[in-house]
Amino acid sequence: MKSEIYIISHKNLKLPHNELYYPLQVGKKFFRYSGYLQDDTGNNIAAKNPHYCELTGQYWAWKNRSADVQGIVHYRRFFANNLGRNQVVVQQPFKFILETSFLQQLLDEHQLILPPKQTFLEPNLWLHYCFQHQAAGIKAVRLVIKNSFPTYLAAFDQVMFHQRSAHMYNMLITRRNLFAAYSSWLFAVLAETEKILDIRSFSAYEQRVFGFLSEFLLNVWVEKNKIDIVEIPLVFTEHRNYFNEAVQFVQRRLHQNKAETNLSIKSSKFY
Repeated sequence: MKSEIYIISHKNLKLPHNELYYPLQVGKKFFRYSGYLQDDTGNNIAAKNPHYCELTGQYWAWKNRSADVQGIVHYRRFFANNLGRNQVVVQQPFKFILETSFLQQLLDEHQLILPPKQTFLEPNLWLHYCFQHQAAGIKAVRLVIKNSFPTYLAAFDQVMFHQRSAHMYNMLITRRNLFAAYSSWLFAVLAETEKILDIRSFSAYEQRVFGFLSEFLLNVWVEKNKIDIVEIPLVFTEHRNYFNEAVQFVQRRLHQNKAETNLSIKSSKFY
């Protein structure tokens, strides 16, 4: 069984020397990193990276690779080779990341590997999204689901209005058929959302909206299709800077408050 886990990265970093992992370069290509796959070759949406984030890598893998098992991790976040807890490992982190034998065991017993859920302070995920990002994005995607993917509306509302926890980071590993099924649905939803969501007044950070939305849409797809998942802890290769994150969050909120009157969805009705 051929397995490929794509390490999405816009940086040239030391990466694991392991036949399971395939570094995949996304973003602006001032230099093409040696040994990396490139998301702007073949069938691709690489030009959308400022708005789609790591999803341009997922799209490329869906359209251009055909391994039996496919997965997405990030240059600073990997699935662990155990069922313990998330941990930060700065020195030699690749000794602790998922290996082939454990991967095969997991997929023999479950359909989909995801990170542990994160629980947020807000009463539900809808309010969490609106607190963190421009509300127009989540309103637009709900409208698209209601009008174009109505069989997913109940699952969307269950996840967004009745849950406080979600699998984040756009990280997953699964067999090719499910990777393709999820990708086909996700990019169809996002393509329709692009048609009705005006992001011209968004800050550069908030213009990454389709990457933000997809984190929640993965949970909707899992809920609707009753996918059997297993949560695997993460190995982080960098420490988080909570002070900088707080400063950036305040700056984003100030910008959002100023921009709210200019936001628009190209429809007079969200619901």
